[in-house]
Amino acid sequence: MKTKTIFMLAAMLLMSMGAFAQSNEPLEGDVNNDGKVDVADIVKIIDIMQNSESTQPQTPKYWYLGTEKPTSLSDCTTVTEYDEEVLFTNPSVTEKCYIHVLTNDNKTVDFYDPSDLSTPATKTEDITSIPGCKITSITVRIAKGGTQVIKIS
Repeated sequence: MKTKTIFMLAAMLLMSMGAFAQSNEPLEGDVNNDGKVDVADIVKIIDIMQNSESTQPQTPKYWYLGTEKPTSLSDCTTVTEYDEEVLFTNPSVTEKCYIHVLTNDNKTVDFYDPSDLSTPATKTEDITSIPGCKITSITVRIAKGGTQVIKIS
């Protein structure tokens, strides 16, 4: 009888330990660890997704504007955003010049005479010199002190 009682107590102890072990295991889908899977877990997942997007490292945006064609990223600066429109005036009072603009390769750059903003000037695009970047150059030299409107989209 004593053996049966001890055996029964041991069996009950093992069963209760098994139930306890199961209750301590994480519940699949219980993101907020409150012991149940419900709408609060969905809200937590959406919150995690929104916050992780803002903490993702952003691709640097490279920028150069000048009369010499850039040859490396060391000629450039990084910016947080590109201006939609930039006014460039030839800094030389003695020579005509070309204009070169470097941006990331997913941007479009157009040059316009300020007196005609509907017709872009001819340009060339170089996407091979600096990987991930595009160098857009006006194909005609602008006059001494001349101005161009540069639109970036």
